[in-house]
Amino acid sequence: MEHQPPVGGDLPAPDETPIIIVDSEPSVLSFLEKALEDEGYPVEAFDSAQAALERIASASAALMISDIQMPDMGAMELIRRALEEDPNLAIIVLTGAADAESAIESLRLGVDDYLEKPITVEGLIESVTRALRRRAQADYRHKLELWLRDEVTRRTEEVQRQSQQLELVTVATLSTLVRAMEAKDPYLKGHSERVARLCAKMALHMGFEERDVDDLRTAGLLHDLGMIAIPDSITHKQSALTEDEYRRVQEHVQIGVDILKPLPHLARSVSYIAQHHERLDGSGYPEGLREIPLASQILGLAEHFASLTEVRPHRQAYAAAEALEQLTEQQDTWFEVRAIDALQQVIKNEPGLGESEWFEVTD
Repeated sequence: MEHQPPVGGDLPAPDETPIIIVDSEPSVLSFLEKALEDEGYPVEAFDSAQAALERIASASAALMISDIQMPDMGAMELIRRALEEDPNLAIIVLTGAADAESAIESLRLGVDDYLEKPITVEGLIESVTRALRRRAQADYRHKLELWLRDEVTRRTEEVQRQSQQLELVTVATLSTLVRAMEAKDPYLKGHSERVARLCAKMALHMGFEERDVDDLRTAGLLHDLGMIAIPDSITHKQSALTEDEYRRVQEHVQIGVDILKPLPHLARSVSYIAQHHERLDGSGYPEGLREIPLASQILGLAEHFASLTEVRPHRQAYAAAEALEQLTEQQDTWFEVRAIDALQQVIKNEPGLGESEWFEVTD
């Protein structure tokens, strides 16, 4: 029986989405309760933080809406303890204008949104919808990551039992999963296959052995596997990332390595993936290395060139010539001259590789 990936990411029906509201003012509780029940949400109202925490500990809820000023517990303590009880809980805080600084601080603890009083019904429902959508997407990505790990293990064991060619099957399986992941993201669609082809072309130009070319091609196909665990709210962000968000993105390297590490026949490809964001001047990640194997540099250079010439949420694509000019400025700083020369020759000999439209992913 075929194991299917989890289906999800969409908003659940309101009547399947329990919401807890916490406020010491009866009038506010009444307003929130009526507005949400009119939208079909099951609502439980509490006038104390402690009572709300006991409810969260006893049964799951989708969302908590709480005043940031509660008489029986500090706001940050309430948020921290609520998320300890249920890390998947979406949270919206209500604040007066004078409490905006505290509300912003609460965002750093994992709160989804905050609303300044007086609250409108329209603003409340918009905020609730956003918070629940983020929760649904985060839950889906978590389930998908778990499924992916289980699927890799299951297929690996199955192939071993049947004495089949493990490498071909796992690479094909993982490549299909990467394509499926990228197909859901308009900014990543086809990215990994483009990187894989650039890697192979550069390696061939530099005289790599066939086996080494294949390992680099595989690394190109799988280099972004760890992005499956990075939230859409970060990958689709229209503005510059915060330091915390950038650190989350950097985690995709180790996540991908951890997923692939149980597959010993991919060891060399995995080593290239582990170092493809390292730079010769030590400015890369995750370890800030300065001595980087040429194959890892090729993968990193191909990935960086592909990213520059593809549209991203916060910018348009660079033309190939512009991207090559930027990369040339980094020779012997980020990448060796011979790697950049190889990329220039590949693009010169096959200009279509310099444009993101060279390959269209089909379902």
